[in-house]
Amino acid sequence: MRGLIVVLLLIFTLQSWSKADNITDFQIEGMSVGDSALDYYTESELNNLDRIDYLKDKEFWKITIDLEKSDYNSIGLTFEANDEKYIIYAINGAVYIDNNEQCLIKRNNIIKQVSKMFKGAEKADAGKRNYAADPTGESKSYSTYYWIEGAFIEISCYDLAEKFANKKNWIKNTLNVGVATKKFADFLLTKQYSQ
Repeated sequence: MRGLIVVLLLIFTLQSWSKADNITDFQIEGMSVGDSALDYYTESELNNLDRIDYLKDKEFWKITIDLEKSDYNSIGLTFEANDEKYIIYAINGAVYIDNNEQCLIKRNNIIKQVSKMFKGAEKADAGKRNYAADPTGESKSYSTYYWIEGAFIEISCYDLAEKFANKKNWIKNTLNVGVATKKFADFLLTKQYSQ
């Protein structure tokens, strides 16, 4: 029953984006890329969270905020290094799911909604892949991307191997809905994950 409620909440939340003209209209928890996180949190709150620096060049960093009474269990906010305005370059919402089958059903429902909202976007279904952070190849990801003027929306399920999830203290099954600016997407493609 709780799973059905989460799906309905995500669908209704996504339907509010149906008037989206560009990537900045796509909101998660009322926030969008291009917003200042200081409009939602104090600088002290942001700085007291665990910070993850992106490995290459440390041009960007990310924090995760656990949520209660929300459609999402947590959100991640990505900022450019040394930005005193805390402009959001990427935001993602994570929903913890009991199993991968449930995650894929919810993911497919969200994909249908996003496809209706961003009809002009270039859709790329990455299918089932090995999750890059797990060197054993046992963990899997299922991702679909919508590319809009160099920026992207991502809808993914992560099905982590039990041993890997326990080692990292991560949730085994997660539904992730995220959006990233062109600048951050370029960083990921040309620096963070370039060969």
